[in-house]
Amino acid sequence: MTKHSFAVVAYKDSPYLPDCLDSLKDQTVKSEIYITTSTPSLYIDEIGKKYGAKIFVTDPGKGIAHDWNFGISVAKTKYVTLAHQDDLYNSNYAELCIKVAEKFNDTLICFTGYSEIVDDKERSSTFMLTAKKIMNFMFMPLKKNIKSRQWKKFSQSFGTAIPCPSVMYNKETLNDFIFSDKYKVSLDWDAWLRMSEMKGRFVYVPKILSKHRIHKASATTEGIQANVRQQEDFEIFCRIWPKFIAKILTKFYAGSYKSNEV
Repeated sequence: MTKHSFAVVAYKDSPYLPDCLDSLKDQTVKSEIYITTSTPSLYIDEIGKKYGAKIFVTDPGKGIAHDWNFGISVAKTKYVTLAHQDDLYNSNYAELCIKVAEKFNDTLICFTGYSEIVDDKERSSTFMLTAKKIMNFMFMPLKKNIKSRQWKKFSQSFGTAIPCPSVMYNKETLNDFIFSDKYKVSLDWDAWLRMSEMKGRFVYVPKILSKHRIHKASATTEGIQANVRQQEDFEIFCRIWPKFIAKILTKFYAGSYKSNEV
């Protein structure tokens, strides 16, 4: 029985969608693959037909949080990954994530290391990527999982080192958890922070198993250029630290945004 699904959240007509689906079709273990979208089009229909992926359409114009929540809700499997349409997944991504997550009966999320793709060239040693590796090592030096609510929250207190596209969600332990529509860019960090208050653990696979594509039309890049991410990050830091410390951390954290410059 298939335990895992890839929910490919498609927005408009991304030229990278076929590459994403190719990487999902090449997985070493079988996963359900489907497409969810709030911007249906003939292009998406043709891509779905070509790859044998069912397409589920949700209401338009309700934001990223709504689209992500819808993508997870469609899954009938225990585990689901929100596959970002522009990104790529190594062939053993699902196999390794499921294997590690199944070691515990309280896994909330499982995430992996990742690299970046800029102008079709892969890079794995930027300041931000290195910083995230160090952060994950600091909080999980030996055991690659965190169970303590306090320690999970502390792991998110200096910014998040959890790469959203790599995250596999356990629907059985997360129950009715949903992303907040309060945020447009930092909704993933907000989600990990709220998940840290839940019973269960974060599990980490310290291998590069996904590749995040950076380009001008990506939601993260647009959010940075519009100064939305900076404002949202400051607000989240203020939930953890006094305001004067939050200001310092936000300025420091903003330095990592350079990785998204194209």
